[in-house]
Amino acid sequence: MNCPNGVGSGTIRVARSEFKYFVHAADVPAMTDWLSNYCIPDEFSRGGDWYSIRTLYLDTSDFRMYRDAAEGLPFRLKLRARTYGDATGDVKLEVKRRLRDLIVKTSATIRASDWNHVAPDGLSGLLALGKPSTLEFLQLAETFQAMPQVLVYYERKAFSSVVDDYVRVNFDRRMSCQPEHDWNLLGTPREWLSVDAPKTFGERESNYVLEIKFQDVPTAWLLDMTLRFNLERRGFSKYGRAVERGVLREEPAWDYCPFDGGWFAVEQRQSLWRGRGDAAASAGFAHVGCVKHLHQRHGRPSE
Repeated sequence: MNCPNGVGSGTIRVARSEFKYFVHAADVPAMTDWLSNYCIPDEFSRGGDWYSIRTLYLDTSDFRMYRDAAEGLPFRLKLRARTYGDATGDVKLEVKRRLRDLIVKTSATIRASDWNHVAPDGLSGLLALGKPSTLEFLQLAETFQAMPQVLVYYERKAFSSVVDDYVRVNFDRRMSCQPEHDWNLLGTPREWLSVDAPKTFGERESNYVLEIKFQDVPTAWLLDMTLRFNLERRGFSKYGRAVERGVLREEPAWDYCPFDGGWFAVEQRQSLWRGRGDAAASAGFAHVGCVKHLHQRHGRPSE
């Protein structure tokens, strides 16, 4: 599969806002039917089908990018490589910056034949490829000494507005992850860990994550949709949950447990990480400090 949104050999930059909601699987057919008044399925959904996405997240050795989100810093950065479908197609290298509610995403495409050739050599292989569109990604990865940390898999059903310049609506489900320290987008079949177990959402069943992406301000029909289906904006980060499940091996999430009427400080939980391998112990989590009580976001960093 080729990458969506017209990505070619150059760099694509998009500035937008992203709102997220939890929805029940039983409500998705009615919502997609209603969306048909304003949207069409994107080029991968093939008339409304689900398609798979694999995303390899880079981070520092002490998981600085994860910790920035967990602590609610207003400016945050993600570096990731993404492929669509069966993981044999083209790969997008993405730089995702967040300043409060504004997302600026830059992407560049690596053809599948080139990726298979250079991926075993990591950043040096990508640099040797000599694509100007990848320089920003490579420079940031080198500056932060970022390396592959976690691979995330999920299925998406996506729609694009036909009445607006830029509106995207996505439903994501069946999210899972595994630690990954090579430039590998396939993953190991028996090592996937659930990212969207019911406890993640504080409910008895797993929810889907609905993402609404738009530029400037949400249009009237988006606001109408949130009222019609009683949607409440939530915070959810696939990468954040993947670190919690794949590295910290926490279930439920480590930043979601009350202690003496409050919330656990990370220093108080060092003992919980003993015996869970070197990843959490060496990741600097003991120096994060107290996790902020973000009640309106249910304690979760937003992607």
